[in-house]
Amino acid sequence: MNIKRAFVSVHDKSRVEKIAGYLVSNGVEIIATDHTAEYLIDHGVEAIKVADYTGFPSIFDGRLKAIHPKIIGGILAIQDLPAHIEEMREHSILPFDMIVMNLKPFESAVKESPDESNLSKEIDISGPALLMAGAKNHRDIVVISDPMDYDEVIDSLEDCGDVPLLKRRRYALKAIYAALLYNSSIHKALSQIFASEKYDYTVMEHVMQLLYGDNPSQKAHLLKLSKEPGLLDEVQIGNPAIGLKKSQLRNINVFMELYYYSDNISLFLDKGKIIKVFSGKVPDDFSTGGPDTMFASTFAIDGDTLKRLSDDGVEAFGGVFDRDAIRTARERDIMILTVPVHEAVTLSKETYSGFGNYFVRELTFEMKKYDLDTDGRLAIYCSRVNRANNFSVFKDGESLLLKSGLSYEELQSYDFASHDLRDSVMASDNDLTDDLIIRILASGVRQIILPGTKRTYSNRSILVLGIDFTRLNN
Repeated sequence: MNIKRAFVSVHDKSRVEKIAGYLVSNGVEIIATDHTAEYLIDHGVEAIKVADYTGFPSIFDGRLKAIHPKIIGGILAIQDLPAHIEEMREHSILPFDMIVMNLKPFESAVKESPDESNLSKEIDISGPALLMAGAKNHRDIVVISDPMDYDEVIDSLEDCGDVPLLKRRRYALKAIYAALLYNSSIHKALSQIFASEKYDYTVMEHVMQLLYGDNPSQKAHLLKLSKEPGLLDEVQIGNPAIGLKKSQLRNINVFMELYYYSDNISLFLDKGKIIKVFSGKVPDDFSTGGPDTMFASTFAIDGDTLKRLSDDGVEAFGGVFDRDAIRTARERDIMILTVPVHEAVTLSKETYSGFGNYFVRELTFEMKKYDLDTDGRLAIYCSRVNRANNFSVFKDGESLLLKSGLSYEELQSYDFASHDLRDSVMASDNDLTDDLIIRILASGVRQIILPGTKRTYSNRSILVLGIDFTRLNN
């Protein structure tokens, strides 16, 4: 094995004894910071404490311990460069071959005590420095900052006695990223205290290149907020070679949000707008389609349904698919997006909406579960998810009207009398005038569900939620 000496210092100690134990069993010398060394020794893994290795004690209340030439020099030295070899020999520095390190999240220190004296004490200097040193010298040093990589590293060492350069590069990038996140969290916390400027950091991870953006001539990429859960995290592309369009991303994201609230639905979407909903499977005689239309369902989509809707112009599909549907999609180059089980769908704590190069960050608003019949629940959730200003009308588990993105004038002047809405339920994301309510009830709607945040209502046919869930789905 090419690994002879490793430096280990971890805040998250989950499973570190596994990789450290494997290394020691193969003759690797482990040098570790005090708490990590004690943890490893308690778990039967031999480890040497930093001060015993360097001969230099921890000083300044622990501020200086791991930044020592024998540690950082053994990490930075290029091991096959004659001048570096000679300098290591001259200064009694031995080379390291691996670093296993992760940092205490600075956010936890902020929660414990957000005052300046405590935060200054909590700033880790050596950790980010050693991660960056290992990343800089990744051809000689394997730098592991993610416990999820322990098994892969062990497998590589088992296979060839080393970690290939391609993996070393990937681990180095992870280490740089970990240091970046750590330093940004320090800067954010201290900026709130010093009050000179309020800094915040939104770190984006690249997910994939899209087929194109709003127009075929526009290159586009899908990015994701780092470490934040997203509705699309567990969505899988069934045939990635086709390429994913921005409009299809909008469609599947809207479906996933509605799926979060209701797990028995089939619906058609167009550019992020819900255009038809069923509380069960789509009827065999129903079809609709267009260039940006998606059909999505929480019920298994079979091959016959996929063929029929595809022939009618539906461009993409989301949900769960049987083998025949998957085979058909691949034969016809149809985009299919497979969704996870309902329990795996989660909303993030914060929501970002963008326009131009600006973002608005706000706490995610989550609708509560209302004790209503199917029509009432679907009407509410569609009005929550669809574009503002909107209204949703349901009867017998099927949408009769779904209008969204209206101006306030269009909403108030809509001609409900031209539709047969007898015994239906309607929800809107906007408070309505008395005149419009009279016209809606005259069209046959038996119940109207409204936010009721800007006015009060006396009509018994109106259910007031007492919340404002207006949103713009970008």
